[in-house]
Amino acid sequence: MHKLLNITPRAFWDVDFEKLLKEPDKYAAFIIRKVFEHGTFNDVLNVVAYFGNQQVIETMTKTIYLSEKSLHFASAFLNLEKTNFKCYTNKPQRHFYSKRSKI
Repeated sequence: MHKLLNITPRAFWDVDFEKLLKEPDKYAAFIIRKVFEHGTFNDVLNVVAYFGNQQVIETMTKTIYLSEKSLHFASAFLNLEKTNFKCYTNKPQRHFYSKRSKI
């Protein structure tokens, strides 16, 4: 029996949600990233149950961008150091310019 991906449409306001559910394996990386960014906790649990812990870890650690909040959550949830995430190690340096600065 083929298992079903049971997630809410909360994280997918900008795409055809029904199309994703028809072929979740085709859009696995997209689904995993969006759920970690905008989904519910139950959505995260269901994504891990559907795709497996290893695929979720590979996808999340290779993601180029995550919000700070999502990075902290993914790090804690997956029990990984933030330095394991590409989005953390490739974080652009942010320099703030001020007329008072001596830079």
